[in-house]
Amino acid sequence: WMETLKDFDFTLEYHPGKANAVADALSRKSVSACSAVMASQHELLEMFRDLYLTVKFAPGALKLGMITISS
Repeated sequence: WMETLKDFDFTLEYHPGKANAVADALSRKSVSACSAVMASQHELLEMFRDLYLTVKFAPGALKLGMITISS
């Protein structure tokens, strides 16, 4: 990754200790935790489907809709 960043003009400042606790924790997130989130999202979409909700994906959004027509 250093090779990718070498052409950019920037300053990288690392402060050991609590200042980087969130970034350090996020960088150590396991793949299984991410896959668990994706699995729960999949289950939620299946529940929407079972409720006969229309699911549409848009950039940065998920649109749900339901139309009922009766005579």
